[in-house]
Amino acid sequence: MKTIALKKYQIFDAYRTAPASMGLLKLLLRMAGTFADSRYGSESYDAVVIGDDPIAALGLALTLQKSGARVLIAPDSLSTQDWPSKEWGYQLAQTVNDFDENVAYVIASHLDGYDPQHGYMKALSLLIKECAATKQVSILHTARLQSSQGVIKGCRDLIFFPLHRDYQHLPLLNPLWRLVRDKLRKLSFNHVEIEFVRARKLYITTPPSKFIDPKLGICVGLAREGKANTVRNGRADDVQSAFIQQLGDQ
Repeated sequence: MKTIALKKYQIFDAYRTAPASMGLLKLLLRMAGTFADSRYGSESYDAVVIGDDPIAALGLALTLQKSGARVLIAPDSLSTQDWPSKEWGYQLAQTVNDFDENVAYVIASHLDGYDPQHGYMKALSLLIKECAATKQVSILHTARLQSSQGVIKGCRDLIFFPLHRDYQHLPLLNPLWRLVRDKLRKLSFNHVEIEFVRARKLYITTPPSKFIDPKLGICVGLAREGKANTVRNGRADDVQSAFIQQLGDQ
């Protein structure tokens, strides 16, 4: 488990995380505070993968790390109170857990050592093992993220803050994430001071919560549903879309 380190003298972090509307005097005082008691903590990644699709997230992370990328997987979904229908969450789970021979052959074409006859759990286990072995892929321990574009001064990278625990955000997540967390490196927040994650790219695998601006991300898998100029062609196509991404893709 890696917990974000809180440090003094983080002048640039004080600027980046300042409210977009903050005036010059308050901004200078905020930056000066880094020499006193103000502490900031951050962790940088090339990509953050948000969603509730373990197979797609792991396949995407494994693909991105091959080009040297550091990847953070952040499991998340709509809050139960935000479901568009009573069955929405269960339908989502049914879709991402659907595993037929077409899905198996897609995974076998990208994952060494996997035979299409091995089934879902073997595919998941191998993906977890491969991602863990790279040491380039981490998973968020328990927190959820919120995007900040347009709300803070910001920088070239995307900045994500841990969602405050007071928010009633209650996603019903895939229980298989427990297996992923058992093996992958975990990132944890202190939930004190100002902490955030920086990333060059955001990838979204399933419809995100209201705390994530979908316009900031690249949609893969099920998240492509209803997007302009995109046609989903079943579960196998969802999985294939995760394995063919490159960090520079838009």
